[in-house]
Amino acid sequence: MSVRTSVTSVTFARPFALHGFGEAIPAGTYEVETDEERVEGPSSVAWRRTQTIVHLHGAAGQPGRARSLT
Repeated sequence: MSVRTSVTSVTFARPFALHGFGEAIPAGTYEVETDEERVEGPSSVAWRRTQTIVHLHGAAGQPGRARSLT
């Protein structure tokens, strides 16, 4: 099985919420990491997303409080 990872920066102009996460996330640019595994069919190849991680910054004045949401 082959796995590939892509990393993208996403910018939000306003605070936003994610389902299942109990607090608003401030506007800003965040790194999003996506893992996909290769799925081979009889006549084609596809990729299935297996994990997405959003890397959150620490709050102002608390840079060591960075977190990652899976």
